[in-house]
Amino acid sequence: MPMLWPAMGLACFAGFVRGYCGFGFAMLLALGLMLFLPPIEAVPLALLLDLVTSVGLWRRAGRLADWPRLRRLLCGMVVATALGVGLMASLPTAPMRIAVALLALTGAVALLLRRESPVEAEEPAPARAGSGKKGSWSSVAAGGISGLCMTLASSGGPPLMLYLLHQRLHPKALRATAIMFFAASSTASLIGLTLAAELGRETLIRAAWLVAPALIGNILGQWAFEHSRPRSMRATVAPLLIVLSVWVLAREAGYG
Repeated sequence: MPMLWPAMGLACFAGFVRGYCGFGFAMLLALGLMLFLPPIEAVPLALLLDLVTSVGLWRRAGRLADWPRLRRLLCGMVVATALGVGLMASLPTAPMRIAVALLALTGAVALLLRRESPVEAEEPAPARAGSGKKGSWSSVAAGGISGLCMTLASSGGPPLMLYLLHQRLHPKALRATAIMFFAASSTASLIGLTLAAELGRETLIRAAWLVAPALIGNILGQWAFEHSRPRSMRATVAPLLIVLSVWVLAREAGYG
């Protein structure tokens, strides 16, 4: 793979971001790898590394995740991932990336401008399971949109995080729910891509080179999260969403 050392540095940085925030690895890595790999090769590679390097986070995340909400998110994700695998070979990914980036940018700016609730800023409150059918369907829809974006463009982070941030979960519960969702989403996408013959030997070789720096970054990010005072996702995730969104838009406009 050309540009091996920059790719290893990118994998380490993406691992740190996911270890601290609970999301962002696949999107960061896929966008960076597209500088020297076609999307059809970069996306499966990012998803594979996303799954492998998240294993160490599953045990703790499984205890803290909002499981009632997570189950509904996963229902939507499974259906959308099957659709996404079928569309991947025929649907251009650029329009999808632009739409997701604009949605994330708008939502992130709105999050920065709104007031923080006590649940976000201080101590955890009991997780809300959603209110009736409306809450259930919004969870299913959010999981579906994120799963579809994950399969098509490795960009499932912004839609899911925008939904979770608006649920006003405590940062630890939010991060844990995101970790478990993306582990399941990456698994489903990889199974579909394997069946569609898009996950081959070259992807596995490239993953072997990048897995170590990604794991190092993941460990450092998790250490930083556990040894610092829990910060509001408004102050951490929202700025990251803005950076990622602007990066996507710049690349699609030809400036990246």
